Amino acid sequence: MVHIRPARLRDIAGIGVDRMGEVADTSQHDYLRLENLDVDIPPDPEAVARTRQAASRDADNSYLPFVGQSRLREIAAAHVSALTGLSYDGQQNCVISAGGLSGILNVLLATIDVGDEVIVTDPTYAGLINRIRLAGGVPRFVPFIFHPGDVWTFDREALAAVIGPKTKAMLLMSPSMPSGAMLDSDDWQAVGDLCVRHDLLLIIDSAMERLTFDGRAVQHPVALPGMAERTIFVGSSAKELRMIGWRVGWIVAPEAFLPDIVAVSLANVVVPVGIAQDAVAVALERVRRSEKVTPCRNEELTPLRF
Repeated sequence: MVHIRPARLRDIAGIGVDRMGEVADTSQHDYLRLENLDVDIPPDPEAVARTRQAASRDADNSYLPFVGQSRLREIAAAHVSALTGLSYDGQQNCVISAGGLSGILNVLLATIDVGDEVIVTDPTYAGLINRIRLAGGVPRFVPFIFHPGDVWTFDREALAAVIGPKTKAMLLMSPSMPSGAMLDSDDWQAVGDLCVRHDLLLIIDSAMERLTFDGRAVQHPVALPGMAERTIFVGSSAKELRMIGWRVGWIVAPEAFLPDIVAVSLANVVVPVGIAQDAVAVALERVRRSEKVTPCRNEELTPLRF
C-alpha cells in the first residue's frame, strides 16, 4: 500500500521539544530543563496527595462527566473571573480539556472553517501553529519587534495591516512562547478595537499569564466594549501550577460557544482522566486564595450578558 500523506499534514512540523528532551535524558549531566519548562519546582503537595487519594477511589475512576468534573469547572471559571473582572459560571461557561493544547485545538475546530485565517505573533510556539493548520486554518503572522537590551514589542501597525476578508480570529498569548513578550494595555486596546471592528474571535492561550516579572500585572481586553462576547480563554495546569504530567486544561467561553466546543470535545479525547481533575482543582483554588488578584480593567465583577 502506498501511503499518501493527508493534505492537512502538509505543513505540520515538529516542535523540537522531544528531540531536546532526548538529548538531555541521554546525557550524563543534571541540566536545568527548559525544553518543557520542567524546572524541578514541585507541584502543590496537597494536589499530589489528592491525586494519590483519587487513584484509589472508584468515583474518580471515570471519564464522566464528559465536560469535566463540576468542582473543577467552577474553580476554573472563578479563576478566570478573578483575573478578568467578569463573572463566568462553571456550568454555563467552562469545559475541561486534556491539557491546554487540546483545548486550543478543540476551540479552533469549533470556531473556524477550512481556509479561515488566524492571526498569531511571530515568533509563536510551533504547537499553536500546528493546531491552526490541523483545524484547516491559515496562520497569519504579526511580528514582535526586538532590539538587543530592550523588551519585545508588539507591532500594532502590522496587526492592523494583516487583517483581510478571510481573517476569522486572533490566537494570542501573553507572556508569549517562545519570546516571553507581553502585550501591554495599549496592545490589548488595539487588539480589542480591531476584533470589534472586523468581527473577529479572540482566543487567549493563558497557560503562562501569571508567570510575570518586574511587578507586571496580568492584563486582558475582555472588559473592553464588545469583547466579552468574542473572547475565549484556554488555560492549563502544566506551567503555572507545575502539574505537567496531569494533562488538565480548561476552556472558559461565552455560553453561545459552549455547545460546539462540547461537541468537538466529545469527538476528540473527551476529558482528562478522572484521577487528575480534582487535584488540579485543589491546586488552582489554593493559588486563587493565596494571591491577591487584581482584575485588569474592572474593580468589581460584572455579570456576563450576551
